[in-house]
Amino acid sequence: MWQHHYIIHTMRMADLRARADRERRWRLADLAHGRATAPAPGTVRALAARGIAALSRGAARAARRLDARAVVQIGPDQLLRDA
Repeated sequence: MWQHHYIIHTMRMADLRARADRERRWRLADLAHGRATAPAPGTVRALAARGIAALSRGAARAARRLDARAVVQIGPDQLLRDA
């Protein structure tokens, strides 16, 4: 019986470690890209930071889309002419 509990505990701990590792990688990626990071989960500050991070990611996506459109619409010949 104790072996069954040990196996369940081991599996749960492995799951928790994997979840913590994923969250650590996400936080490091956010820091590397200059995005706002969330403090400890479950706080008002965490909720605000998550919202700010989502807005930041959305703004970055929109800027990339606009840059792609501008380059496509202008074309290389007009870029060379304007330079």
